Amino acid sequence: MHFYRGWWCPKEQRFFRELVKLQDEAEVAYARFVSISVDLPEVAAAFRAGLGARWTFLCHPARVRQRRPGLREATDTVNDPYLPAAVLLKPNLEIHAEWDGYWYWGRPTLEELRQGFRDLSRELRSDWKGPAA
Repeated sequence: MHFYRGWWCPKEQRFFRELVKLQDEAEVAYARFVSISVDLPEVAAAFRAGLGARWTFLCHPARVRQRRPGLREATDTVNDPYLPAAVLLKPNLEIHAEWDGYWYWGRPTLEELRQGFRDLSRELRSDWKGPAA
């Protein structure tokens, strides 16, 4: 799950271009991405289409729940966006890994996401190791 500032942020645009590179791998590995912003649904849909992203984009323009989990970015008083953050969730929605992307370098790299998905799959799948020979 990825909380993002909005389509207008160059850091988000760059990060999303990287996520698009990973979407084929995620789909064949039964992993899912979800991106959440305060953009209007039609804006998020246009951004998603322009990127070629196939995963779910959720919109929360009312910002009602934004303040509760502490995901409100305090420095941008014009757009009032989400604080950029990424979390890798287990099926029960427990957090397996998290990244604070306020500063661009705090965001996960594709390799960190791959390793996170690998570690999580290893933990969740009883058949991770093949049958003994």
